[in-house]
Amino acid sequence: MRRADSHPAMAPLRLGISACLLGQAVRYDGGHKRDPFLAETLGRFVEWVPVCPEVELGLGVPREPIRLEGDAAAPRLVAAKSRRDLTRAMTRLARARAAELARLDLVGYVFKKDSPSCGMERVRVHGGGRPRRRGTGLFARALMERLPLLPVEEEGRLGDAALRASFVERVFAHARWKGALAAGMTRARLAAFHAAHERLLLANHPAACRRLGALVANAGKRPLRTVVADYGAGFMEALRTQAPPSTRRRAPRRPAPPAPRRSPTGRPAASRPAPRRPRSSP
Repeated sequence: MRRADSHPAMAPLRLGISACLLGQAVRYDGGHKRDPFLAETLGRFVEWVPVCPEVELGLGVPREPIRLEGDAAAPRLVAAKSRRDLTRAMTRLARARAAELARLDLVGYVFKKDSPSCGMERVRVHGGGRPRRRGTGLFARALMERLPLLPVEEEGRLGDAALRASFVERVFAHARWKGALAAGMTRARLAAFHAAHERLLLANHPAACRRLGALVANAGKRPLRTVVADYGAGFMEALRTQAPPSTRRRAPRRPAPPAPRRSPTGRPAASRPAPRRPRSSP
């Protein structure tokens, strides 16, 4: 509690993160991928929960590189040189770790891009010629399946200012939604939550905002638990998937001032000298 404030200070938001992004030397080559924005800037305002599933699996540091192989929809995790198949072991660990993280009240997660365990998207999948960037790391897949509403991003994408702002916005929105659920949800409180976030939803996805508004308006016709679950999923999806720019609401533009009239010579009419008056005769 701060002395000059009658309200308790808000606890820092808790986010999961690939441990190497905080500077921990856990990569296969004994190095790290410390990200200054995550470690220094955002790190001042959040509580990080670092995770390295490859080390937790017991692969050691340094270790043999691993990679995804086979079908991009259901790839195998294989050691590149020894050909040891780690798919079952990593899947088992990932599901157990995701269940543990679900109990830590996370409001976001930042993955390491291109990682066969932690990559969120476009991870290389080997086999049958040139690697295809269509895979998802096994740990990342398990966590996103276990916590589908959790805002997630990769550190590479956070270099884009718009994606970074969107991620931070989603993290705070998810924290508010979880807080509203923890306080106990009623139909009146759901309506109040929607009213408080209506402008945010309209700015991101007007069509989704209208759907959520209709869901709230008709909340009395269905079980409250079902309505709340549907609203939470729609709310986070609307913030994650923005509508095309042409359908978003924009502030009306002010009409441009009319251009000054020009004379046939091309000079502005206002700049022409006034005609001289004829002198009166004596």
